[in-house]
Amino acid sequence: MIFQDLKVEIGDLQTEIAELKAKKHPLTLDHIIDCEQKMLMYTSLKAEKFIIIDATQRFPLNYVDGWTPGIISKSDQLLMCLMKLKLNSPLLDLAERFCTSKTTIHNIFITFIFALHEVFFQGMIENNIPSLLKCKSSMPASFGDFSCCRLVIDATEVTQDVPGQDMKAQSQTYSSYKNRHTVKSVTGVAPNRAVVYVSKLYPGSTSDVAIVEHSNMLAQLSPGDLILSDKGFTIHPLLPPGVHLNIPPFLKDKGQYTPAEVQVCRKIARSRIHVERVNERIKNFEILSHIPQQYRHISTKIFQVCSMLVNFQEPMIAEIAENFMPNE
Repeated sequence: MIFQDLKVEIGDLQTEIAELKAKKHPLTLDHIIDCEQKMLMYTSLKAEKFIIIDATQRFPLNYVDGWTPGIISKSDQLLMCLMKLKLNSPLLDLAERFCTSKTTIHNIFITFIFALHEVFFQGMIENNIPSLLKCKSSMPASFGDFSCCRLVIDATEVTQDVPGQDMKAQSQTYSSYKNRHTVKSVTGVAPNRAVVYVSKLYPGSTSDVAIVEHSNMLAQLSPGDLILSDKGFTIHPLLPPGVHLNIPPFLKDKGQYTPAEVQVCRKIARSRIHVERVNERIKNFEILSHIPQQYRHISTKIFQVCSMLVNFQEPMIAEIAENFMPNE
């Protein structure tokens, strides 16, 4: 009798173990936060920087779909959002990983894009280009010839779905440079490579000069400031009084640069490499590999949030011990 009871009990335990093994366990921050490699893969951030951004949970969130997904912690919701940005995981994949529905994933992702944009882009970067004095306090050696540089600017494009049936919109987003439909932004970095300016996304056919003019970026600069850029930014007529622009010299009719011009090109290129590397980091967020129709209405916010996140990644310049956050 006792043997039979033990046999039944063992059978019940085996069934319970099998059920537990078969049961899905949602991915949580606790599963990866102690593994730097996993944190970088899923979020592009180390754990300590994730915790800083996780401060958004202190603020009230107004979920876009009108209901709060209370079962999932705010930290895991942030993880979910960053995974969507970094890996561009399909909603169904994220739903499987977090043991929830695609509707919940959509609700969380859009909500956190708005929250991150408001707290970290509007609150820290927008209309807040650091002063020249602040830039000089962390000026790397590569800017020795441009000690008055306050901003290094460049344009970058990302592809998107063709905009509906609007032929005018389609022609505006078609980029002859990329030979496809794109949207374009002008980004600006301080000399120590911190992202300090990101314009909204414009149709891909918009010129770099037109974006600078329309975005009103130059209004934030002061007499004595210097901008570095490439040849596409022929914005001299737009410069406020006392603000200077340094771009590589154009090739003259003689067909080659003088030795002095070659040196100027090299110096500017050595300093401009920072903004190009920053743009590469921005576009390492897989969600920007192609913006689908469903995210066109928040594409600028997505791009600006990805740009903001670059400031929380590891510095690219060994001379800078810590990230330079925009502050006056």
